Amino acid sequence: MLAPAPLTEVAREDPKHEENGMSLEQTRKVALIATFFPKSRLTPPNLNVQATASSGDRDQYETKATRPSLPSYVGTFTSLLAQLVPQLDYKSTQHLTSHITQSTYTGLYQDLPDFSNIRHDAPIQDFERRHGLEIIFDVHPNASGHQQRPLLLALFDMDSTLINEEVIDELARSIGISDAVSAITARAMNGDIDFATSLSERVAMLKGVRTNVWEDLKKTVTIATGARELVSGLKKKGVLTGVVSGGFIPMAEWLKGELGLDVAVANHLLEEGPTADFPYPHLSGLLDSNYPVVTPELKRETLRSLAADHAIPLSETLAVGDGSNDLLMLGTAGLGIAWNAKEKVQTRAPMRLNGNSLADVLYLIF
Repeated sequence: MLAPAPLTEVAREDPKHEENGMSLEQTRKVALIATFFPKSRLTPPNLNVQATASSGDRDQYETKATRPSLPSYVGTFTSLLAQLVPQLDYKSTQHLTSHITQSTYTGLYQDLPDFSNIRHDAPIQDFERRHGLEIIFDVHPNASGHQQRPLLLALFDMDSTLINEEVIDELARSIGISDAVSAITARAMNGDIDFATSLSERVAMLKGVRTNVWEDLKKTVTIATGARELVSGLKKKGVLTGVVSGGFIPMAEWLKGELGLDVAVANHLLEEGPTADFPYPHLSGLLDSNYPVVTPELKRETLRSLAADHAIPLSETLAVGDGSNDLLMLGTAGLGIAWNAKEKVQTRAPMRLNGNSLADVLYLIF
């Protein structure tokens, strides 16, 4: 994560933005924000809790006795960060909830390194392990770091993200071949085999599934904890939302209606009428060639095209997913989060977060 490109563009294009002979790029400060999520948190977040800063402006009636104390790891982390990135200065820490804490560090734009791999640094990973934390790093163009993160578009994977199940595995379960299909699904989501090829193989195994299976699935599939709260919070802020899934359009459209999403993109399956082998309407075992297969590349392109259509900078987009087929989309979004993801995906994603409620994502945005 580099400091936002628009700062550089403004400095280049508008010479008026110079102070004492220095360009805006040389004088503007930006913030590195570290959000700490304890791995031990077991309950969904209380979204009614108001963030309270540990330094800076406070309610005049707040006393030292009522002021929440900073977690002990904050000072240790600040010392560690000072060793890794001496260009940064500690600014403040705020409590997002009684469990989740956020610290802000500032530095001159021109002095900041590329933070895209900071979470992979061995000292950071060791710190997380020792303190039972997951840390998400983000660069904010405002040096205070306490203003709302600009966000106008949010796209989500469906299976094992917005819903708890893998729909293709549930389809296979209806005809008793769930183990075989699930094994391929697991390998595809972990990036061990090509997604498009694995999808075709699994779809072929679904030949004969009754077409009314979708209505049954709508009664049994469960929406992930916090998904409704997350989407509702985004929509209240005017964010365009959508599901982009390597799964299937009947469930994606259903989920779009359930959550009030704006966009649904997924794969289309061909159906057949009754035959001698299957005397009822059923899935043919083929994808509909009139529609593109939702590959990792198409997920990324969907993010790009929706952003372009609505004149939204990619820096103001969010993407959340759990599988290897989400990585290109996560890497393109301004904020790309691997949620309860497969092990290899957590290693490769720009950011990763594990928890019990998708509503945790709101703490990174507002």
